[in-house]
Amino acid sequence: MFKLCLCIPTMNRAQFIGQTLDSIVPELGTDVEVVIVDGSPDDTTEKVVSKYQEQHAAIRYFRRTNGSDGPSNAGFDRDCNWAVELAQADYCWLMTDDDLLKPGAVRQVVARLDEGHDLLVVACEIRDENLHEILLRARPVLAGDVVFRPSQWEQFFSAAITHLTFVGAVVIRRSVWASRNPAAFFGSGFVHVGMIFSSPMQQSVLMLAQPLVVIRYGNAQWCDRAFKIFMYDWPQLVWSFPGIPDAAKRAVTPREPWRVWRVLMLQRAYGRYSIDEYRRHLHKNLSLAARIVPRIIAFTPRLLLYVPARVYGHFRHFDSRLFVRVLNSALHQSHRAAAPQRDDQILP
Repeated sequence: MFKLCLCIPTMNRAQFIGQTLDSIVPELGTDVEVVIVDGSPDDTTEKVVSKYQEQHAAIRYFRRTNGSDGPSNAGFDRDCNWAVELAQADYCWLMTDDDLLKPGAVRQVVARLDEGHDLLVVACEIRDENLHEILLRARPVLAGDVVFRPSQWEQFFSAAITHLTFVGAVVIRRSVWASRNPAAFFGSGFVHVGMIFSSPMQQSVLMLAQPLVVIRYGNAQWCDRAFKIFMYDWPQLVWSFPGIPDAAKRAVTPREPWRVWRVLMLQRAYGRYSIDEYRRHLHKNLSLAARIVPRIIAFTPRLLLYVPARVYGHFRHFDSRLFVRVLNSALHQSHRAAAPQRDDQILP
């Protein structure tokens, strides 16, 4: 029996998973294993992983045989759960397929497992897509490690919920996962968050202040579905959690954020909201009078929203530097998309 299993659901990431495994392999010992569940329709990832398996028996690889047309929430949730089911360890670290572990990360986590916590939440360092520039040295920013008792469940929710959108922050006792119903959260895109907050932990939760994971920011496979995810799927999940006061949930997201014009303006500035999203999601859910403002926002040039969005991000967003980075990146991408392209043009 292992102490810790790094559970990696993957899909079409053959060009990244080798670098991820390079950061994990030096951390492997007799008490740590790796389980990879591949939802890719081809065997490219398997070829990459097999080279590591030849040298490390603790790396186990499983591939879905029915294939898939592309990344989806249901695929991630299902494969994440399957990786935990296949684990032979007391704890599971839910790792991503394109991010990196920092040196010594596994040993630091393993050293804390004997303290008896049901859940460990790992801080992260955020870098750009190429891992060259550090965008945030630590997320969340903590003065030191924090322990939350079962009686402090609401405080833990408020402290951790936003950070937990990143799956690689989660180290959970496998028996806790097995005692809950993962199928209830398939398709949410956040099965790990649902499994944590479906009911309070019986034992304590530890939040680690030192960043142990490097996030490759901007490489997500869900970007084309971001509006639906954060306007519908995420709020529905957050507001479904029992035992959390409405005020705490509202501080994370409105119950129906797509009805709030300020939220729509930010989504428009991000590049997540356009007339396509309006027609697909809002038109059918709003009365004739209520459609006017969302439709106007959908046609508003994003450049006009840049300054108001910057002001909001500076004063209201919990990660203001990262907010500005995303805003600038979205604006830059919109300019590139608007420019005429030739077949031989190579974009920087």
